[in-house]
Amino acid sequence: MDMTNFLFDLVSNFALLAIVLIACHVCNRLIPGAPLNGPSVFAALALAAVLLDAALTFLVFADARTRYGQFSTPSAFFVRSAAYALTVIVAFAWAGVRRRNRSAKASPGKGLVIPTSPYSKSHLPM
Repeated sequence: MDMTNFLFDLVSNFALLAIVLIACHVCNRLIPGAPLNGPSVFAALALAAVLLDAALTFLVFADARTRYGQFSTPSAFFVRSAAYALTVIVAFAWAGVRRRNRSAKASPGKGLVIPTSPYSKSHLPM
């Protein structure tokens, strides 16, 4: 049962990550002066969610264990926290890979280039 809850939490967190990344991308396209970093925004939202989840688990649900059962245990909280942490790690890893690929495409020739003539606009690689 814990693995099913973990997988459900993981899938829902990846869906939320996709929504946040799309929203940040749209905001970056529409508002050029506001560079939003999607993984950072998601990490902030995930941290807020973990804090609220801890408050619910240990303060609210702890008083009504018979009613909420499996959701009020500390092990269930740690499973949900692990799903949040894994999603944040994947978000930053994916952003790093995208950044590395983008910089590799932007600068294919890393050598020194000398402009030879302003009229022909030719360049001499060194």
